[in-house]
Amino acid sequence: MIKKLLLILTSSTIGLLAILLYQPSPLPAISLPPPLNISNIPNILHLTSDMVDVVSGVRGGESLVRYQGDIVTGTLDGYLVGVDPDSLEVKWRVKCPVGYQGRPCRILGLRVVGEELFGVDLGGRLFKFQSGKFEWLFTSDTAGFFNDLVVHQDMVYLTDSYSPKDGKKLSMLQRFYSFNPDGRILSYNITSKQVSVLADTLYIPNGIELHSSNRSLLVSEGSMYRILEIDMKSGETLSVFSRTLGAVDNIRRSNEGGYCLGVSTGRTTSHHLSDLLAQHPRLRYILTQHPLFAPLFSLFPRLLAEQPRFYKVDNTGVISSVVVGDRRVTDTVAFSEVLQVGGSFFVGSPFSNLFRVKLE
Repeated sequence: MIKKLLLILTSSTIGLLAILLYQPSPLPAISLPPPLNISNIPNILHLTSDMVDVVSGVRGGESLVRYQGDIVTGTLDGYLVGVDPDSLEVKWRVKCPVGYQGRPCRILGLRVVGEELFGVDLGGRLFKFQSGKFEWLFTSDTAGFFNDLVVHQDMVYLTDSYSPKDGKKLSMLQRFYSFNPDGRILSYNITSKQVSVLADTLYIPNGIELHSSNRSLLVSEGSMYRILEIDMKSGETLSVFSRTLGAVDNIRRSNEGGYCLGVSTGRTTSHHLSDLLAQHPRLRYILTQHPLFAPLFSLFPRLLAEQPRFYKVDNTGVISSVVVGDRRVTDTVAFSEVLQVGGSFFVGSPFSNLFRVKLE
């Protein structure tokens, strides 16, 4: 009896998929830039266990800053924590309150300006943290996923990775692979408290940084595997600053010039899920537009991910060096941000523990 039910269920599923595959797709085919060949990069370092020190109990540190002498990051369970950069001990931990409509707090972007610490969380909130307390500067009821921020003079620029206006309860990865250009860059004036949309129709905008000229922004357009240069005043895309080795999470200026980039999803071969779904819109529509398939996408980071890596580009966007991780060493398939402290690098991950890499 059970075998018959399973056979009927399997046959029905296959039949339904076959019917759906032959239906016209409302999604267009997408042309992705060709992947970069990592073997052509001259300066590649592979991490070994003797280079890595793990910070216990600090999981999900997507963004990292140096604040009042500590390494500060957010965690998967909704805390803002301070870590001693030498002993790697957690010195303090403050719980972030839940957000709009009970959204859990997950801090994804942090910046220090002078003595002030600014941040954003996925609940659509911009905050300032001081004296152990959160001060909420701006809360959006239309935000999908506040991902990162940068502060310049009296303006805060932040990325909103997608719009929730469609009402669909889809996972972040489903939205990433759907190639729907509904991401935005918002600007917030600290003095007037005015919020504006600087740019829209972006494909999962993630990390954001000031260009070295201080006249434009560099924005990681995640699912298109590129970094855009965007005018700070008009929101116009000025150029494709750089193609990337994968979906770049955060972008930060390097101490030696250029930029450090953390890769959350590697793509150095054309045999990648993104390329498959970009070229087959019917299949993409089926897999990315139905909540039923969300659990399938939760398996992809572990099953399909390349080795994690972070790398540096110069001021023209050319890759100068790459550090490749090993899942057995770093226990993660994704790097989010790199913070250089002296001769060491602190590396955050969306899923795993914060760790320090000693390169000297």
